[in-house]
Amino acid sequence: MDNFSYDALQCFCALVETGSFGRAAEKTGRTQPALSQRIKSIEEQLDGELFDRKRKCLTPLGKNFYEIAKEFTLIQKKFNMLFQEATQGFSSELKIGTSDTFAFHLLPKVIREFLRQFPKIQLSVITRSSDEIENMVYKGEINIGVVTHPIIHSNLKEVKICEDPIYLVTSKKHPFIKKKLSNIIHEIDGESIVMIDSKTRTGKIISKYLKTIKVEPKCVIDGGSFQVIMKYVSEGFGISFVPRMVAIEWKEKVEIIGIKKAPTIPYVCIYPRFLSMSKTESTFLNLLKKHTSKIRI
Repeated sequence: MDNFSYDALQCFCALVETGSFGRAAEKTGRTQPALSQRIKSIEEQLDGELFDRKRKCLTPLGKNFYEIAKEFTLIQKKFNMLFQEATQGFSSELKIGTSDTFAFHLLPKVIREFLRQFPKIQLSVITRSSDEIENMVYKGEINIGVVTHPIIHSNLKEVKICEDPIYLVTSKKHPFIKKKLSNIIHEIDGESIVMIDSKTRTGKIISKYLKTIKVEPKCVIDGGSFQVIMKYVSEGFGISFVPRMVAIEWKEKVEIIGIKKAPTIPYVCIYPRFLSMSKTESTFLNLLKKHTSKIRI
């Protein structure tokens, strides 16, 4: 049996991940007939069908082959990255994925220092939910991701970055600022709370905490943006529970109150388990750890 070409394996992975020959051809920059022919060549070598054209889904053989093909294409990408580092001292590009919150509140300082060290690198930052970032790392669309723990994919390796504690935030005029900490927790129930979407990983952690202290949120806003949440809190429309990195950005406009036994938001860096980190990726990770350790209220 001849070796499978990297090009053909890329085409097959694109078909699996897009679900159609047309979108896969567009993703790989090929014509649909050319892409179809490459996948047909793999099937001929395997003497079996990978994709059921009538049902438009993978065959059992296709499902098993995809896992192997995906690993091979990721290894090839990493080889190219390591080769560039060996010959040039750095790779030509680095793609990072993370949430809007992490990208907004922490990454600017990290990126600034990273680009001082590697000014010629094409750095891309993609912001999505933690679930989406995981899938993008798994598919090889980005090099590394920064997500809220726990991770879902078992074939992704995680490196702890930090655990960001949750703080209670109120407007500067809220009565809570004159009360003792022990009294505040018992008076939260019935307060209007501006909540982060409970479907997000951070939202799930905060919602679980509120259930633990037996608080039923009376929501003013249930949204996915901490920027919107903090704006409403600062205007006096309610209180909220937010990560430290969010609270510190608004310390001039809101009151930040520490709470006993507060939950933390665990952030981890993820990358394919079977691949080692390149020098470029390791440098970025070390800068992340360095800057998160400096966050103080």
